[in-house]
Amino acid sequence: LMLLTISRTIDSGPEMLGGMMVVLQYSLVILLTPSLASGLISGERESGGWKLLQMTPLSPLQIVTGKLLSVLGTLVMVMLATLPGYVVILLIDKNQLPVVITVLQSLLIMAIFAMLLSAALSSLFARTAAATAAAYSILVGICAGSMVFWLGRGAPFSHTVVERVLTLNPVAAALSITGTPGFAQYNLVPANWWIMIGGSVVCLIVLVGRTWQLSRPS
Repeated sequence: LMLLTISRTIDSGPEMLGGMMVVLQYSLVILLTPSLASGLISGERESGGWKLLQMTPLSPLQIVTGKLLSVLGTLVMVMLATLPGYVVILLIDKNQLPVVITVLQSLLIMAIFAMLLSAALSSLFARTAAATAAAYSILVGICAGSMVFWLGRGAPFSHTVVERVLTLNPVAAALSITGTPGFAQYNLVPANWWIMIGGSVVCLIVLVGRTWQLSRPS
C-alpha cells in the first residue's frame, strides 16, 4: 500500500500520501482499540478476577490507571510503527512539517478518545462481547457514518451541514489538515479536537465512577 501510494504521490503531490497515511493509521486505531480496551473491566468480571481486585488495597483510580496504561502502551507502539510514512512526506516536501505535527496531535487525541470510550463501555457492560460490539458500533458510526453526509455534499446537503456533521469525525478532520481533495475546503480543526477531548473527559468520569461503584463491597 505504501509503495503504491508513494508512486502515485510523484504525480499527485504529498497530499495523496498524507491522506493514505491518515486512513491507514485511523483504521488501525479503530480496529485495535476496542479489542484491547473493551475487556478491561468486563473481562475481570467475567473471569472472576474482579473479586480478587476488590480484596487488594488498590483504589479505583489506581485500577483504572494501570489498566489504561497497558492499552496506551500498545497503541503508542502501533502509531510509532507508521511514523516512517510521514518521514517520506517530509522528504518529498519539508514544508509539510507543521501539517505532520498537527495530524499526529489529532491522531493522539483520537486514540485517547477511542481508548476511554471502549474502557467506559467495558465498565458498563457485564460481558466483553457486548462492550466490544458497542465500542465498534460507536466508533464506526462516528468515523464512517458521518461520511454519508460528505457523499451527499452539494445535493442534498449544503456545505454548512456537511461541515457541521464532519466536525464530529476525527478522520475527516485529519484529512482536512492534510489538504486531501474533497476535505480541504472544510474547517474542522480545532472544533473536532474539543469534541474529542470533551468526549474523553465524559468517558473518563463514567469509567472512574463505575469502577468505584463496582469496587464497593457487595
